[in-house]
Amino acid sequence: METEHAWKGLAAIVPSPAGRSIEDLLSPRPRRQALTGFDADYSDIVDYIIRCTHRIWEEKNVGLCRSHYGRDCSIHTLAGPVTGAEAVVANTLATLAAFPDRSLIGEDVIWSEDAPGLFHTSHRIVSLMTHLGDDAFGPATLRRAQVTTIADCLVRENRIIEEWLVRDNAHLLRQLGIDPWTVARSQAETDRAEGSAGHAWRGEEIMRVLDGGGLVAHPPADHPAAGPAAMLEMAVNAARLGDASHMMSVSAEGSWPSGRKWVGRGGWIGAMNQLTAVLEASRVVIDHWAATALPHDEIAVALRWSLAGRHVRQGVYGPATGRQLLVLGVSHYRIRNGRVVEDVTVFDELAVLRQLAGGLGA
Repeated sequence: METEHAWKGLAAIVPSPAGRSIEDLLSPRPRRQALTGFDADYSDIVDYIIRCTHRIWEEKNVGLCRSHYGRDCSIHTLAGPVTGAEAVVANTLATLAAFPDRSLIGEDVIWSEDAPGLFHTSHRIVSLMTHLGDDAFGPATLRRAQVTTIADCLVRENRIIEEWLVRDNAHLLRQLGIDPWTVARSQAETDRAEGSAGHAWRGEEIMRVLDGGGLVAHPPADHPAAGPAAMLEMAVNAARLGDASHMMSVSAEGSWPSGRKWVGRGGWIGAMNQLTAVLEASRVVIDHWAATALPHDEIAVALRWSLAGRHVRQGVYGPATGRQLLVLGVSHYRIRNGRVVEDVTVFDELAVLRQLAGGLGA
């Protein structure tokens, strides 16, 4: 999938943003990576992601979305697809109307060059913001919130041509004092009123996952993503959580949706089991993988994955509904000495609840 193992050969040329100051990240520098068709002021693919995000969100130059997203780009979210640069502009303006002080802290950009000039970036962001304007969730609450987002982008010649976006929306709502189930049920009512035609994508994705499709090729055995990919597949598809957890350091720390924090192998097993134990015949497929080098001989791995199964048991999402469930997730792992020492996993639990409430074509 990668033309060159970025984690091996390009670390010194394109360093990770992890641990660097914003002043360093935004300092002008000469081109240090081949970027055919990109604006001249971007020095490398990490600089492109960090700098254009800063210009659009912190500097509020939202119109730059038109020169950084393809006219007909596809944006995939668990709540449903969005198409086109103009939709990105409109959604960004709407978010800033509700959270005008929103600032984005880029924690990492894990990337690969999947073909010459075709980059895949996985950008982990922590957003700090105050709910100062009315929005689709309701009237302004004037509350502060912090939420984690991961944006996987396919980039060619200065434009994002496809994006997969996951955000911890249920955790955001709870910080604003809004009940996620109330919002999910309201969204589900709208879905039912509009009919299922607009949500055919969900059924297609569930069938793809249950059929085991989507993975172009497993990471090579010597690639850092091979271990985490096998770990997820073993835990979900084979239900061998104990064996899978051996990829984890005994002191690993994790951050999962809705503010869940855990420590150690038992903590990871608990987080995975909360998601899969309520499902019948759950299955996960790895849709993309990448790795980049970090300081101190650590490696960052990004896995984008899709999971499906039937909700047949009571658990973290309430009583069983019998409905088919789809989850789109991204996991960022920090690896030291061959073991995962940190797991940041993000998926949209509000969109999960929306499906279980009977929305999104259920």
